[in-house]
Amino acid sequence: MYDKVKLWIDRADVGEQYPNLANYLDEAKEQTDLNTGEVRTFGNLQGLKVNIYVGGLSVIGSLPKFLYGNNIVPLDIQTTEEALIKIADALHLSLDEAKVIGLEFGCNFVMRHRVSEYLDRLGDMPRLQRYRFSPETLYYRHRGQQQPKTFVFYDKIADAKAKAMEIPDGLKQANLLRAEMRLEGRLPHQLGVPVVTASTLTERNFYRLLMQRFQSVYYSISKKNKIKAEYMGEIKSVSDAYDVFVGLLIDQTEQSQDKVTAFLEELKEAKVFADRINYTRLKQRIERAANKAHLTMTDEMVRELDDEIKNCGAYV
Repeated sequence: MYDKVKLWIDRADVGEQYPNLANYLDEAKEQTDLNTGEVRTFGNLQGLKVNIYVGGLSVIGSLPKFLYGNNIVPLDIQTTEEALIKIADALHLSLDEAKVIGLEFGCNFVMRHRVSEYLDRLGDMPRLQRYRFSPETLYYRHRGQQQPKTFVFYDKIADAKAKAMEIPDGLKQANLLRAEMRLEGRLPHQLGVPVVTASTLTERNFYRLLMQRFQSVYYSISKKNKIKAEYMGEIKSVSDAYDVFVGLLIDQTEQSQDKVTAFLEELKEAKVFADRINYTRLKQRIERAANKAHLTMTDEMVRELDDEIKNCGAYV
């Protein structure tokens, strides 16, 4: 499930071999910072970007593309280990202590319909903003410049074609939906683990942790469902229709209930109503509307995507 990673290796962990690293790079070049005088050597390693500084080096790129020539098939634990061994051999160093400062973890799903139709059905996510940059791409990310966590859905075949990437036989006409979690910086803090190194990526417990986090983030997204046809006859008035509509927006998930509670508390703090009984009346009206959620049915495409997300972690 791994794709792009960002590794940092301290010079002390490389040892005497450090001055020779530039010899293993393709098209290695030097760049001098005119303000500090620091010299940086940069180049490629079979598609990976390598930057060599005074204090250490970074290795950035897609592990499956490095191993297979494309990143349409993401890596599991075993193939991730193969890719890391190949990098270590190419650079003539050990990656055991290399710190992971960024990674992409996700799954590719062959779907029945066009990818854009599934993205249409994905709503808001708690704490992250929703951005639909194109019909085939959907982002959930923070508003600021810092992006410690990003969740992305996109058409993987369209992405591969745009990058002139070779597409494996049998997938060229597929509706291949990519769901991807991107983590940047302070990974131990984000994931609640002591350290994240290259060797950590091949540990089953860590892989399972990422899968659980990936699934949890997906299921926190609100989905656009349908009203059950048999209940349409129950709508007799504008008020009924309004309650059903609000019921579509307010489900019984913990996140939705937290939002309702927080909204009521803000009203109380602002002393919006002179009579406190109005807060109770408002809460009862919201609850009445929320109970209309049972009038909805899960959309067929939402159910398909839910099942794919669930099944991808079945054998971890």
